[in-house]
Amino acid sequence: MAAENDKLSFDWKNFQDGSKEAFAAIYNLYVDLLYRYGTKFCNDESLVKDAIQDVFIDLYLKRSNPVPANLKYYLLLALKRNILKKIKRARTVDDEICESMFEPEYSFENIIIEKESRDEINERLTKNIKKLSPGQKEVLYLRYNEALHYEEIATIMGITVESARKQVYRAIKIIRESFKKDGLILMVLLFNSLHEK
Repeated sequence: MAAENDKLSFDWKNFQDGSKEAFAAIYNLYVDLLYRYGTKFCNDESLVKDAIQDVFIDLYLKRSNPVPANLKYYLLLALKRNILKKIKRARTVDDEICESMFEPEYSFENIIIEKESRDEINERLTKNIKKLSPGQKEVLYLRYNEALHYEEIATIMGITVESARKQVYRAIKIIRESFKKDGLILMVLLFNSLHEK
């Protein structure tokens, strides 16, 4: 992690000095992450790609600023704001274009799948995640897929830190209780351990 931060600081310094290669390195480091995140809550790939370009143009224009403390967090927040601004500007939010459904893929599914029947568990988990509110889906994605802190999640989502914690807790509780009903204790234990982190 320290080596990654040193490389980022080096790239940022070169980027501030006008290096196109350093800018490309920063872009390449984060573009896929931003695309995955953007397409989780907006199905219009073209809008997401435009928003990503806008974020990097803005970053380029502000290159004289010091490197943000957490560049990943800064870029995720900027992307979300940019997408929402584009949607508001359009004034007509078509449910097909930008659904309020947030459908992340959870990396911790792999742990469960190895222990139980792949299809059955996957089907039940997907069914239970779909029961969550869009906010609960997004907060779980940011917390467990992007490993963001509650403070960062709160800023990105425009909620309080306490609200972010409560949403994670409630989402895990909903999923845990659904699996308890199905008698899948392993899932309950997994979610308990995730919640304690």
